Amino acid sequence: MATLLTACGGRNDVPALSPLAALGERIFSDRTLSGSGRMSCATCHDPRFAHGPPNALPVQVGGQFETEFGLRAAPSIRYLDRQPPFSLAPWHGGLNTDGRADTLAAQARHPLFDPREMDNGSADILARRLRASAYAPQFAALIGATGGDASATVTLIQGALQAYQSEDAGFHPYDSKFDQVQAGRDQFSPAEQRGAQAFRDPARGHCAACHPDTDPQGRPPLFTDAGYAALGVPRNAAIPANADPAHFDLGLCGPVRQDLARDAAACGLFRTPGLRNVGVKQRFFHNGSMGSLAQVLAFLNTRDTEPTRWYPVVDGALRPFDDLPARLQANITRRAPLDGRAAGSTPAMSARDLADIECFLLTLSDGHVAGTPPSPACRE
Repeated sequence: MATLLTACGGRNDVPALSPLAALGERIFSDRTLSGSGRMSCATCHDPRFAHGPPNALPVQVGGQFETEFGLRAAPSIRYLDRQPPFSLAPWHGGLNTDGRADTLAAQARHPLFDPREMDNGSADILARRLRASAYAPQFAALIGATGGDASATVTLIQGALQAYQSEDAGFHPYDSKFDQVQAGRDQFSPAEQRGAQAFRDPARGHCAACHPDTDPQGRPPLFTDAGYAALGVPRNAAIPANADPAHFDLGLCGPVRQDLARDAAACGLFRTPGLRNVGVKQRFFHNGSMGSLAQVLAFLNTRDTEPTRWYPVVDGALRPFDDLPARLQANITRRAPLDGRAAGSTPAMSARDLADIECFLLTLSDGHVAGTPPSPACRE
């Protein structure tokens, strides 16, 4: 990344990557390190899409024959270097939507071997593929003359990917319009400013309660409290696994994470994501059930006041929170505006509030050029 920036006439003050991170950069885009030979980390975490998916599929397709569908929407992997490790009581931090990894290195291991993703089969297979790569000498220089065993090779791969994500500024540029307004290099439009106010207002969006727009140490905010919530998003029939009515993705308590499987209070809870680059996303929530930022905001505003808008009615009976078994629905988050207000009552936000908050959220996208005006809908 640093080399490309300089070669293309961009910034020339970007530090060069360490040898370990430079190896991670090669690994990140190498499709040969997969069972199909067609999938790399960048396949689902494309730099052109804020290191998120380059498509609007609710879940991505992988596996040896590219026939296996994932269970959850693939997220952006930007701004993860400051995520705290997972802790109990209360549940907090960690990586992945269920917090099962504490480091970027640990997070990298799962997709390398998951049969629904890169599907390398075993450490030995992955090690052989790496040694056959065009950059094998780069790998050999780091692991030593002995070449190491397969386990050591996988550990090096994980460490290299972590180093790349930590060192390459493309994973955490902090150059959105929001950042530039904070630095005094730009200013919000009237709509964006109103949106920021509604975002913070406990009587309207109340968004900052889970997505704080300040940082206690004065750093650029990540727009997440790293906590966990069960928002009760609608079931997504487009996920093949959901064709089985007995299948439920319960977040902290399974099926991917297993150590909290016996803790019923953890079921249905997923980590609160950061909101940076939320305007670039094409699918939202852990199950990809929504396809636009406007739809997400409408759901958060009317989940309780207009439940038939979001949940099925079967034989005349509403089935709310249909992606969580009835016995676990007591875990559903009840925090304004998702506070259980009566169906048919006035929602917390007006149509103007929703539009303004969307304008504010669009200021969180990376790569803003100071002085560039927002879209016409977000100017006044």
